[in-house]
Amino acid sequence: MNALFNKKLSLKSDRRNVAARGPCIDWQVDDASAVIENVRITQGSVTATSPGSATVLKPGDVWALDVSSSSQLTPGPADGHAAVTVTKTDGTHYHPLCYYDVKLQLSP
Repeated sequence: MNALFNKKLSLKSDRRNVAARGPCIDWQVDDASAVIENVRITQGSVTATSPGSATVLKPGDVWALDVSSSSQLTPGPADGHAAVTVTKTDGTHYHPLCYYDVKLQLSP
C-alpha cells in the first residue's frame, strides 16, 4: 500500500491549520491495514504537525488528519511528509515512503 498526499491541501482561514488528506493506493494481496502518523506540512521555516494518527483498513482508500502550526502558513507550495506503517495479514510490517510536494489553498 502507498499513502499519498492530495496535490492541493486546504489551508484554513486562520492560516495555522491544514486539512491533510490523501488516497491509499496499491494495496497488496496480503496487506491488512495502514497507520499514517507524524504528518508534517513544511513551508520554509514553518512546520505544521498532527498529534494523532489515522488507521485505514484494507480496502480503505482515503486517510485524513488535520495538522496545525503556531506560525502562519501561506497559500502556495509546501512539502508533505508522513510516517506510514502497513501491517500484513501475517503480522509483519513495512514502511513505504510518503513525501510529496503539495500546494496549500485557502478554504472557501
